[in-house]
Amino acid sequence: MADTDTQTPPAIDFTQLPLPPRDLSWMQVPTERPAKPVIGEDGFTLKLADSGAYAWAPDVWPYQNDTPRGSYPGTDMGLAAPYTIYEKVEVWADNVADLYESAIREQWKPATEIAWGSIEPLEEHIEASLDQIYSNISEQQYNSNGVLMGWLKEISYGYHEVKLYLATQVYDHARHVEAFRKRALANGGGLGVQAPGFFNRTVMAAFKFTELVVYVNIIRSSFLLALCEHADKLAKSKADRQLFDMMANDLRRHIAYGVEHLRHYLLMGGPEKRRYVLPWIERGEIMMAADIKRDTATREALILAMGNSVQEGKAALKELREAQIQKYVRALESATFTGHGPNVNPALLEIAANP
Repeated sequence: MADTDTQTPPAIDFTQLPLPPRDLSWMQVPTERPAKPVIGEDGFTLKLADSGAYAWAPDVWPYQNDTPRGSYPGTDMGLAAPYTIYEKVEVWADNVADLYESAIREQWKPATEIAWGSIEPLEEHIEASLDQIYSNISEQQYNSNGVLMGWLKEISYGYHEVKLYLATQVYDHARHVEAFRKRALANGGGLGVQAPGFFNRTVMAAFKFTELVVYVNIIRSSFLLALCEHADKLAKSKADRQLFDMMANDLRRHIAYGVEHLRHYLLMGGPEKRRYVLPWIERGEIMMAADIKRDTATREALILAMGNSVQEGKAALKELREAQIQKYVRALESATFTGHGPNVNPALLEIAANP
């Protein structure tokens, strides 16, 4: 094979090539330039950041992709995002930004902020009863956590405050699952019996976001909060009291969002949307009653844990059930769903009258 001469091409001096014209038109994007915020004692909050046009959440969000609210839409739009909720009325509550700030400030850590060392050995039937109650709470919050988590991706970018708050609620639920599961395993006992699950399946079967809010933030959270507020009859240690107190604080935020969202939905949704609320409420009441009535293990555990005798325990349980229904009805009243007290489903009233 004949040798061939190879020549190396001369190196190109790129520094000598003409530069393309600079286009910094993106710097002139016509978005609002707000004044520098004055940071208060609460820090740089969402409300301070989202001022002026950035605070405006439209009734219908017009973008199917991830255009941030207040930004200038790009000329080359990306693929559509998986959002299905574009109407403000479906998710909005005027208090979400404040609730987000509160949730961030008040989050607690079960591993280090609960006085686990304060738990003393208890009589076997008392520990077993408490463990059944704690198992039930953990199971309920696991259900709420998983279902609510799945709804976050449905909410479009126009309502980012709602998504930020709901992320804290998801985390609250996870913390409750963790904390009460740990308590059931902390004192020589163990997890109890699974709940019948009627209400869990109702939560999972919610077709609309507001329907889910009725089940989780109004009904379930009201019942759990009333239980926490009766913890003086349940708590046997500083750790127990801390668990109930801290969960109660979280639940008050959950109810506050549920009340404000349901109020917004009722006032702004029009007749077409308002007509769904009563069926959701009725369905939730029926399924909550079905769960409680058939949950023999938790019923008997509450009786044993709340009284020094069966009679005393039954009286305490009756007081608890009445308080749970009263708190639930008050939440509806606060959401402008008024006059429902006499119309609560008879099956739910029965579990209070004959616990």
